[in-house]
Amino acid sequence: MVHADRTPARHAHRQELKELVAGLPAATLHRWYEDLGLRPPRDVLNIGRVDLGAVEIPANAQVYLCGPLPFMESARDSLVAKQVPVSRIHYEVFGPDKWLATA
Repeated sequence: MVHADRTPARHAHRQELKELVAGLPAATLHRWYEDLGLRPPRDVLNIGRVDLGAVEIPANAQVYLCGPLPFMESARDSLVAKQVPVSRIHYEVFGPDKWLATA
């Protein structure tokens, strides 16, 4: 499980996510924050933007992306570079659909 957010304080359901992932066999939670603030959480090591280079992706993984389009484009590019088939990368955009603006 990979999660990115601006700050730990803005991470909705942070503790719940941690608990859910802890309950899954062989699951790992990777979190990135753009700004850790003055008192960063003890269990957060990643600062800045998501870097999937060191994240192990199982060969048969189905990957689900959600978030702003620039984030998803970057994550998708990283996944494709790691040989994840495009057919196993699914997504949902956070924000307005571009086609609504032309309707």
